[in-house]
Amino acid sequence: MNVAEFILSIIQKLGTDTVFTIVGGMAMHINRAVGESDMQVIYCNHEQAAAAAADGYAKAKEHNIAGLVVVTAGPGVMNTVNSVASAYYDSVPMFILAGQVKTADINKFGVRSRGVTETPHLELLSPITKCAFRYIPERVSDEVLAQNMAQALAGRKGPIFIDIPLDIQPQQVKDAETRLATIMKGIHAMIEAEAALTGDAAAQITAELARASRPAVVIGNGLRIAGVSRERILKLIENIGAPALFTSASLDLVEFEHDLNFGCAGGLASTHANKVMQSADLLIFFGTRLDLLTTAFNPQNYGKNAKRLVIECDQKEIDKNTEMKNTVFFRENVANVVKALEVNIPRTGSVVEWLDSCRALRAADRREEHKAFASEKLTTYQMGDILAKSPVGHYLVPTASGFGIECVARFYKPQKGASFAWAGHVLGSMGLGLPCAIGAAAALHRRVVCLEGDGGILLNVQELFTLAANPQLKLTLVIMSNGGYQSIARGQVKAFGKEFGATAASGRCDVRFDLLAALVGMSYIKCETIAQFKEALAQEEKFGRRLIEVVLEDDGYRGPSVTTKFDAQGKPYSTDISDVTWDR
Repeated sequence: MNVAEFILSIIQKLGTDTVFTIVGGMAMHINRAVGESDMQVIYCNHEQAAAAAADGYAKAKEHNIAGLVVVTAGPGVMNTVNSVASAYYDSVPMFILAGQVKTADINKFGVRSRGVTETPHLELLSPITKCAFRYIPERVSDEVLAQNMAQALAGRKGPIFIDIPLDIQPQQVKDAETRLATIMKGIHAMIEAEAALTGDAAAQITAELARASRPAVVIGNGLRIAGVSRERILKLIENIGAPALFTSASLDLVEFEHDLNFGCAGGLASTHANKVMQSADLLIFFGTRLDLLTTAFNPQNYGKNAKRLVIECDQKEIDKNTEMKNTVFFRENVANVVKALEVNIPRTGSVVEWLDSCRALRAADRREEHKAFASEKLTTYQMGDILAKSPVGHYLVPTASGFGIECVARFYKPQKGASFAWAGHVLGSMGLGLPCAIGAAAALHRRVVCLEGDGGILLNVQELFTLAANPQLKLTLVIMSNGGYQSIARGQVKAFGKEFGATAASGRCDVRFDLLAALVGMSYIKCETIAQFKEALAQEEKFGRRLIEVVLEDDGYRGPSVTTKFDAQGKPYSTDISDVTWDR
């Protein structure tokens, strides 16, 4: 067993069974190790897409199994940066295994360029990974190797970057099997040690619930990342018996129609969710880091009238919000808190009146939503509703930019058993939808629906050819066709009175998706009405993969949202989330 095979074996033993890759000269021995392994190998057509596919794979595995991307040195590594950053921000476990020039050619002189295709990998990747290191056996002990690789799945999960110089890759590893066993033992020990992080959060939650008259829980994606199943999350909510609020990344964890599901609070949200948030006297945040987007750019104001209990494993996320009033932070593994609350079920005081008032707010809100959006036009509202109700869309990968995020975050109403995972959620990068969906399809071995924009799809359009080369991957590609970057165009027109490079009217080219689909052997259908889109999805199981172009009619209205206003001194500020209304 050589070094390339040795490192690959460690990743395989952690459960990863698929690799996304592009071959290259400086990774030739890693390429051979991958090609001769028993792993599923997906050869992508751009390194950014390969890394995004590894991200999509790990998300489809509920963050419990790491994704794997293998690339060559220099340009290969640099092309992954956008997707690796996205995975880092989304807490996605991933290994980026890269070639490097031979050790004698690595730049030790500070010149701009020395080795052929060499770049300073570690300096580039360190800020956007949990750990970035070069594997040279004489310099990296087995103990350190185990510690480094464990970080992908330990604590707050994330990407690990490993580069291996070309001359090191084929070196033989002595006592490989014995060393592998020791390394795996060390990795599992570190993962278990990080998972043991616990404290007195459960006891304080129980005490505060007994005193509260208007409690609510906020269910974040950190629960999923920590390995808490949907069944246990639902049991937690039902045991507490208080209104449950969600974030845009966690809204699929409990079905939309559940009595205790009160939606997502925030800047672009239902009015009832925001009123529940701002009326509560106790808020318990399970696995949400109170980021700017979730809190409508105002963490202090998010639940301002409540005592807030926040469970967070990342000390830096706690430190950023230490000035929040009436807030207690617990640096604990949220999975352990859930487990403790399962053993000692908390007793909530009388909340019948509170729940009834929350239900009344929700019912009124839904009536307003129906009045605002229930038209015969094929809009993002109708698209989100149709996708949620279609059995074909039970695993959805939406792009996290433009109309995609607006459609799903605002209008997707998950049914029982449905799941979705954003392509590039926190970073919001365009173009990651298709490769992330390819990764999900490779992980799940069943149909995945990808929701992309007609602008964003062009950033990784070459991955249609990756699909063409892998007929086993079942994927439905739904393109929101609205003439380019409509979200950007709206913002430009609002700010400047005209647009720049956002649509065909300002320098872009409209795409013939029928010709594109034919080029890669995909079936194609164009939908211009609600009935046509419903029918297209109803027939989808007849097709291995299909491109559905949906022509949207949209006036840009997404319902209630916070707005920017200016005080007497001209300083901008955002309105309170509880003040959002249905008034246009």
